[in-house]
Amino acid sequence: MAGKPTYRDLERRISELNMQLGDYRERFAEISRNITEFVFEHDLEGNFTELIPHYTGRLGLYREDVVGRNARSLMPKHFCKQFDDYLRRVTSNGKDEGLMQVVSRDGKSHVIEYNNILVTNKDGEKMVQGVARDVTERLETEHALIESDTRFRIILDSIEDGYFEVDLAGNFTFFNSRIPEHLGCTEEEMMGMNYRRLMDRTNAEYVYNAFHKIFITGESVKSIEWELIKKDGSCFVAETSVSLKRDRKGDPVGFQGIIRDVTERKRFEQELAYMAYHDPLTGLFNRKAFVEKLTETIREARRYRGTRAVLFLDLDSFKKVNDVHGHEIGDRLLVEVAARLRRTVRESDYVSRLGGDEFSVILTNPRNLNAERVAGRLVEVLCMPYHIMGITIDFITTSIGISVFPEDGHDAEVLLKRADEAMYQAKERKSCFVHCGEGRDAPVAGTGKEGAHSC
Repeated sequence: MAGKPTYRDLERRISELNMQLGDYRERFAEISRNITEFVFEHDLEGNFTELIPHYTGRLGLYREDVVGRNARSLMPKHFCKQFDDYLRRVTSNGKDEGLMQVVSRDGKSHVIEYNNILVTNKDGEKMVQGVARDVTERLETEHALIESDTRFRIILDSIEDGYFEVDLAGNFTFFNSRIPEHLGCTEEEMMGMNYRRLMDRTNAEYVYNAFHKIFITGESVKSIEWELIKKDGSCFVAETSVSLKRDRKGDPVGFQGIIRDVTERKRFEQELAYMAYHDPLTGLFNRKAFVEKLTETIREARRYRGTRAVLFLDLDSFKKVNDVHGHEIGDRLLVEVAARLRRTVRESDYVSRLGGDEFSVILTNPRNLNAERVAGRLVEVLCMPYHIMGITIDFITTSIGISVFPEDGHDAEVLLKRADEAMYQAKERKSCFVHCGEGRDAPVAGTGKEGAHSC
């Protein structure tokens, strides 16, 4: 059986307990300096009677700085009236909660969030007890976030492009005002709407594949184009940059991007492309388009060992139209010539205006080429009278030169040159066609002219 502790043992134990108590006090003091919550009590005049813990942390106030002081002395002067209103509420309601502004030891304003109740102490006096915390930093952070969000929204709404966010299923979760404006919808209609409702099946499938690739690779795409359908049924072309949207853990949660309406730009590009390859007066393909098409046609014919034909047309006496009736009538006649050419040849044939009153046709059907028959028909059709603005023009004839791949040449330049030479020979005979090939004579069907010749 252990003996009773000696005086030295007790003295040692007391010393150990004092050291532990000192550690506890130091740790508690450290906690008190860092926590934002504290318990307080004050009477119905606002005089503090208690404060726990000893130190109020970020306010920098000790218990002795607070107890015995009136709460109004810790507040900015303009806030004292609000404190009076608070005392009336807690007295009449038995409790109150809200925000109050106080001044810390360093003179800075802090916002305190409190939750108080009215109690009766052992002496029968009415007192107010409560728990409070310093929420200054939290409110500043929230205010900064609100300002940032407001600034972000202002920026997004001020740009001309649409900004959007969708979840992984393609439902809109956020967008700026430009998105509903582009689509003619309200924000309420847009929120939660699936992107598939804004496009046809072909575009929806294209968008799905593009977004799926972004999801798999995680790589952003700077430019995707697709067609969107507005609420009124009209369409516009959207150029979009898209990236994967992730949460704080880095997991994919959706997609975000910028949409730009490029309908006008695409229309302008198409117009430029059209102008680059079409004659502005007649709408036929121009010389540039003709040369490229002829080169492509020859390449195809060479691959499949087929034949192709080039018809080079020139209007006879066209200068007389301009001299007698003016250039407006001349232009209208050229338009009518272009229309007759389109109606006479097959859809697969390629009709061009090379310039002035010169035209060309590429016959592309290798199974039924029959260039002489087509040329004869064109001579017949183009020689018919023209009725333009009350004027009848019946003196226009045409001369046509023919060259055939591969008999007359193996490239576009040679074929065009041989057809041009044949056309000039035809022009000498008036209203006929000439095939630039030996032993190839044929009558001009239905024209009553002298027929076809070989150069």
